[in-house]
Amino acid sequence: MSKEKYILLNFAGFIYLFIYYLLANSSESQLTSNKKIRMKKNLIKIEKDFLEKLKSINNEIELKELENKYIGKNGELKKILKGIKDLSVEEKKLIGLEANKIKNKIEEKIKEKIIYLEKLKYKILEEKEKIDVTLEFPIKNKGHKHPISITSEILEDIFISLGFKIEDGPQIETEEINFDKLNIPAEHPARDVWDTFWISDNINKKRNNQEKVLLRTHTSPVQVRTMLKGDLPIKIIVPGRVFRYEQEDARHTSNFYQLEGLMVGKGVTFGDLKWTLETVMKKLLGEKTILRFRPSIFPFTEPSAEIDISCQICKQKNKECKMCSGTGWVELLGAGMVHPKVLKYCGIDPKIYSGFAFGMGIDRIAAQRFGVKSSRMFYQSKLKLNNQF
Repeated sequence: MSKEKYILLNFAGFIYLFIYYLLANSSESQLTSNKKIRMKKNLIKIEKDFLEKLKSINNEIELKELENKYIGKNGELKKILKGIKDLSVEEKKLIGLEANKIKNKIEEKIKEKIIYLEKLKYKILEEKEKIDVTLEFPIKNKGHKHPISITSEILEDIFISLGFKIEDGPQIETEEINFDKLNIPAEHPARDVWDTFWISDNINKKRNNQEKVLLRTHTSPVQVRTMLKGDLPIKIIVPGRVFRYEQEDARHTSNFYQLEGLMVGKGVTFGDLKWTLETVMKKLLGEKTILRFRPSIFPFTEPSAEIDISCQICKQKNKECKMCSGTGWVELLGAGMVHPKVLKYCGIDPKIYSGFAFGMGIDRIAAQRFGVKSSRMFYQSKLKLNNQF
């Protein structure tokens, strides 16, 4: 074979291989392009099918199943994306972007559907449990207020009409607030009068004397707390529950309700105290009620007085009356001018300010108002008594 013929044959072979390469690449490119188109169509179909089926979903269980079917671990979207490895880098980017858009849209639609189903659930429940509040219902064993609550509310209304505000405080108090700041130090004999319920030794043994805690023996600690705030003038009442370790009788219980009052300002006198108490008692018990002021001694007031009222049970006519012990008088209040030491302990200058304080047993007043012979009856849960009010 001549040299020229050999060169010509080699050149022809090269041309053949080159054309074959071009045709092969063109075919492969066409295949990947077709695959990309099919994947895109399938993604669009997934979105369309999902939105169509979403319309018929009526509960959260069905919604969860639909979510798993399309974008779950083995969902339709995952199946389609398994073929992305055969695409070119540019095609992978395009298909991946499209797949993420569809996935995000499906997730957003699922969130919207969850909110819709939640609202629908409550709407159905609301319709199911709908009550016509205008309907009349038969009332059996209708409850009513306890006589002590009735009396307390009446007293509160009367004092509010006189310009007093209502204050409240804790039933467990410190020794300092309950006694010391009221001029009743540890060694004072007056402490014996208030037989006290102390909180258990396990708690108090870790505390200093003034920090020991107890069940309050009166509502006066609230007066102290109010004065310590320093907002003058003060004009308050403090209704509340108190505790004393007392022998129970017709007038005494170990757990009872008090209402105390305090007024502090410039130029407050004993005459203001007397007028206030007479006005309140006459509004509460009637204009014919008589008040008797007797000199007394309290560590937190000076001068002090005990106030008796004419017995509302026997009208001062029955020597056998257990409420007044046949005297015609019932001790109802303790009162006096706030002791200068108490004002000083609470940061108030006694040379500029003065005040009066008083305390009354709501139980006793309730007994007087409603003609109950013993205040103990209020705590015996007797419906025969309570149903009268």
